[in-house]
Amino acid sequence: MSQTERSPEYSGRFNKALWDEVQAILETNWRKRANAIRGKVPFLLKGLVFGSDGRAMSPYHTKNRYGRRYRYYQPQRDAKEHAGASGLPRLPATDLESAVMEQIRAILRSPQMVEEAARRVVRLDPTLDEAQVTVAMTRMDEIWEQLFPDEQARIVKLLVENVIVSPNDIEVRLRPNGIEMLALEFRHSTEEVPA
Repeated sequence: MSQTERSPEYSGRFNKALWDEVQAILETNWRKRANAIRGKVPFLLKGLVFGSDGRAMSPYHTKNRYGRRYRYYQPQRDAKEHAGASGLPRLPATDLESAVMEQIRAILRSPQMVEEAARRVVRLDPTLDEAQVTVAMTRMDEIWEQLFPDEQARIVKLLVENVIVSPNDIEVRLRPNGIEMLALEFRHSTEEVPA
C-alpha cells in the first residue's frame, strides 16, 4: 500500500491534505454518499433495541425477487418461539430508526438539555467555557445529515443506552454521560478545524 493509499495517523494537528479530502467528499451529494455506504452499516440501532419484555430485537433483512432489500428489527422471542409470541410486530428499520432519531434530536435541541450538558462538560474539562459547549451542542443537529452512516451509528451508540419498544410506545434511554462525551468530542473537533 502506498503512502497516499494509507489513512493518515491522527496527530492532533491540522492536516491540510486531509482537510481538502474531507471537503471534496462533503461537496458530493450526501444522498449518493449515504447510499454508497449504507450496505456497510445497515442497522443504525443494532444491539440497542429491546422489547418491553427485556428481550432483544435483532436486525433482520430480506430481499424481494428484484433484489430490493427490506430491513426490519424482529423480536427474538418471535424468532425462537413463534410469530406473535412477543406481542410486537416486526418493525421496519427505517421507521424505527427515524422515530428514535427524532426523539434524540428533540432531546438535544432542548434548551434545558443544552444548558445542563454545557454545565456538566465544563465541570469535566475546566478549560472549556459554557458558550463554546453550547455552540458545539447546537451544531450537532445541523451536521447530522452530512455524517456518514457509520459515524451516525457511532454517535448513536455513544448517546443511547437502549431503545425499549412496546406495542404502543418507543422509549429512548440515554447513557448518563453520553451527551457530555459527545459535546466534548464536538468541541475538540472544532478546535482542529480552521475558521
